[in-house]
Amino acid sequence: MQQRKVVTRSGRGYRGYFPSKKLNRMVEWESILERDAILHFEFSPGIITYQEQPELITYIYQEQTKRYFPDFLLILRNRNLFHVEIKPLSKLRSPNLISKFEAIIERYETHPAKFRLLTDQYLRFEPRLANLKLLATAQRCNEDLNKARELCKELLDKDSPIVVSRLVNSIGLKQTLSLLACGEIMCDLNLALDSDSNFVRFVEGIDHDALLI
Repeated sequence: MQQRKVVTRSGRGYRGYFPSKKLNRMVEWESILERDAILHFEFSPGIITYQEQPELITYIYQEQTKRYFPDFLLILRNRNLFHVEIKPLSKLRSPNLISKFEAIIERYETHPAKFRLLTDQYLRFEPRLANLKLLATAQRCNEDLNKARELCKELLDKDSPIVVSRLVNSIGLKQTLSLLACGEIMCDLNLALDSDSNFVRFVEGIDHDALLI
């Protein structure tokens, strides 16, 4: 259960909602960087669910009890729990903030969830982020994929693996992105989709545990 309201009318910066198909609800974010993180959670097969502002954590800092709300809770397919903090790398140059997070990390030594800090350096790696944005757009399309699915199967059964660009030429970009977004096929999202070394294939058992974080 969400412990703190995220999207408010006051405050600086951008705030909004992401339409998650994985969660079947709108997910609240309070920075563009958090929205970018949500894209990674949404398309990581190994993450079965995630929750924004999940829990109040108390910890000791400079001999005082402090309150901390992690940005997200992740529940992995292997049942491991992660509390995730999203921060621009530039802010982590502050000695005071570093000291604060050292105290928070120490608190997590006795907490059921593991702690993970994600920065813009990782979350905005290209072309992965651009690919995830394409998948998010394709995810919102409600067109029938039966024909595209059949053509994809015929092509992969005949000559697998094949590069993504060849599949795009055969069934179309929108259909290819939709099949990737719904997790029926997969490719390396760290590579450009038109890369000669980016192959597409059907999802296998081990792929269900894959993480983008």
